[in-house]
Amino acid sequence: MGPRAALFDLAVARADAYARRARVPRSGDAAAIARALEVWHLKTRFAGRVPLDGVAAALALRPEGDGWVWSGGEEGGWVRAA
Repeated sequence: MGPRAALFDLAVARADAYARRARVPRSGDAAAIARALEVWHLKTRFAGRVPLDGVAAALALRPEGDGWVWSGGEEGGWVRAA
């Protein structure tokens, strides 16, 4: 996995943690998730390198429950954490 994919995976992980703390609605609506994460995205160090729409789309696909991580960059998916 390249550095860009690893950065995207990290962004999804951090956005997921933020969304849980901020109680962002867990809808499948990526646009609503993106709106809820706008301030988070502006405050991150890597905001210019990771598209908010892509991160929100990944979060919209997140399965219910604990133990899931995003892997594989923008073309990746949710997998059970080892």
